[in-house]
Amino acid sequence: MAIASLFGAISYPKGTHPPDFPPTADGDYARRYLTPIMNRGTETFIRNVHNTQLMLARVDDVILPVSATDFHLDNTYTVSPFSHYISYGGFEEVQRLNNPPVEWLIKLLLRPLASYFRHSDFDRTALVNNWLVSTNLYPSITATQLEVLAEALPKWFPDRAVIFRSVDRFRNPMLFDVLGRLGYEMMLSRQVWYLDPAHGLSLKVHREDMRAIRKNGHAPSDELRDDEIGRCLRLYEMLYLEKYSHFNPQFTEDFIRLARDEKLLKIKTLRRDGQINAVMGYIERNGVMTPPLYGYDTSLPQETALYRHLTVMTMQEALEKKLLLHDSAGVGKFKKKRGAQSAIEYNAVYTKHLPMRRQRPWELVKAISKIAIPYFQKNDL
Repeated sequence: MAIASLFGAISYPKGTHPPDFPPTADGDYARRYLTPIMNRGTETFIRNVHNTQLMLARVDDVILPVSATDFHLDNTYTVSPFSHYISYGGFEEVQRLNNPPVEWLIKLLLRPLASYFRHSDFDRTALVNNWLVSTNLYPSITATQLEVLAEALPKWFPDRAVIFRSVDRFRNPMLFDVLGRLGYEMMLSRQVWYLDPAHGLSLKVHREDMRAIRKNGHAPSDELRDDEIGRCLRLYEMLYLEKYSHFNPQFTEDFIRLARDEKLLKIKTLRRDGQINAVMGYIERNGVMTPPLYGYDTSLPQETALYRHLTVMTMQEALEKKLLLHDSAGVGKFKKKRGAQSAIEYNAVYTKHLPMRRQRPWELVKAISKIAIPYFQKNDL
């Protein structure tokens, strides 16, 4: 029988191995990733993770981080359902419709909804497998281990909605099925894209990309010096914060330095004349890779094709390592053209242990999900 346990904040002498991490590759990765954040505080590494306690759920030799968060208006969407569904997915996404009358109408509907969610403890949550980045890859876990963990979590968090992040049927059908059977409700998170470069890659488009990037004069590099960390952070901010949304994770230089020094991310850059103009850092786990660190100099001319070059570099890395590429969300038509397949990603939410007034906002999210999913699929969002 699998055994589940929960650990809070930990502190241990430098150079010693904390006893709560299993002696496995995934356990060692979790130790290197999570203990500095738990010891030094989330905001040291991601500026917009507020009112959040990071904990560890362990079942046998599987470690998953759990973030217990309370409402903060400026929280990143990776710890805040309110930011995810209202601030980012609601108000900010509406502005991209470029249809003022429709935008006005939707905002009119969103305002009372936002007030209701804000005052209903909607953000009082425990998010499971939350590595505080946009895409959370799962380690190897059995159905029995998942069942034991999923049943223990509402007992550990009797006053919080329990949410498993990054669940989809494409890569994680077992998680989807087991959690659904145990009473977890599947709420739309976003539409994501998967690409197997060994089989799904569009060779015609790949050749077009290669012709475009040969002209831009950039060369890939695995080197990243201390004095270049700030430049990499700035490139990420230009793309993910300034072009998209400040509700994306706001990494700090400490995060990138930790990722480099502890090999949490494999970081690659594109350089021209000695300067880094694009950066990609990816996580590899359980046969899948995903790049939470991605950015380029958006002030350079579009014909520089830096986004295309980053995409090619990412696909080549997946091909060389025989990995499935989880290409996150956004620019769906661009990714589909290159051979990627879409999948609806869900938040698997359990609220049956909460009073009815706490369950009702999630019932509303579930109803909206049923309407939104076909729209996402039809428009390749």
